[in-house]
Amino acid sequence: MDHLLTRRAALADLGGVAAATLVASALPATAQAAAAPGAANAGATAGAAPRRVGAALDAQELERFIRMRTGVNLAPIMFIYEGVLLGKPDGQVARPLLRMSGVSFNRAISRGPGRYEWQLDECGYYCDLQSGEVVMDWTNPYTGAVVHPKHYRSPEKMIYTVNGAQPADPLPPGIDFHGAITTLSDSGGVVSMTEDLYVQVPARAATATSPARSAGVMASLGSFICAAEPLNKPSGKWIDCFLAYNTMNSFAGWTGMDGKPGVQNMRLSGRKHPVTSMAAIPAWLRKRIDADHPTFFNLAQEWSR
Repeated sequence: MDHLLTRRAALADLGGVAAATLVASALPATAQAAAAPGAANAGATAGAAPRRVGAALDAQELERFIRMRTGVNLAPIMFIYEGVLLGKPDGQVARPLLRMSGVSFNRAISRGPGRYEWQLDECGYYCDLQSGEVVMDWTNPYTGAVVHPKHYRSPEKMIYTVNGAQPADPLPPGIDFHGAITTLSDSGGVVSMTEDLYVQVPARAATATSPARSAGVMASLGSFICAAEPLNKPSGKWIDCFLAYNTMNSFAGWTGMDGKPGVQNMRLSGRKHPVTSMAAIPAWLRKRIDADHPTFFNLAQEWSR
């Protein structure tokens, strides 16, 4: 899961398979306490009783969540995002390490009342903090070692229901996974909903194709934010939506700090666009993706058929 220890794809590297194959199971008791505190969250309806983070959605909230993350009538969309990767070894001050830039294509396919198959495919790059250039060799300031950032193309598949985010396929045993969809806030004319994925993985011995990996944990915390007024009207209109994404992960293997106490954090921000808005992608990023992943942008047409 060096990917989603890079972005959501860390789910893939930690598990040794694509994030689409996560298996749902109960979080350890300590993780449950952290992931689902009794904090109050505003409901989708003004005056609704406070809601516990991680509580089951109702059908209306699920539909709002899907509308925020798709185009009109479930049309595919893309998010263009930028941000920063930070590190925080135990006992040391957190510091920015690298910039990040990426593009993700997203679509939801209805699989019956209250059930959606969610598909995402994204490409992203680690860049120098000062120049913004894509980094192939990077000196880790905590260790002084030269390492090779793991840029990514990361396909994912999940199932969304009122019970939250569930895996589309099973993972090997030993991985604890919990996925929640929540209304984080609904006040002041702004709605924020979240997709929160909590994962714990066991250590893995080296194989002929994979290096050894220490036990690790990760939290993928995506917030989707939009104005309440268009969201509360009947569907059929474009919902302008913004992304705020954070992680709380064990150090990725490529950092050279696998197994060391501490966390790495991605802090990303982005905006939803129609898949036809290719001009919104920074020119350098589109050129780089075209060179590294020539079929990636074909998804804009393939998913729109």
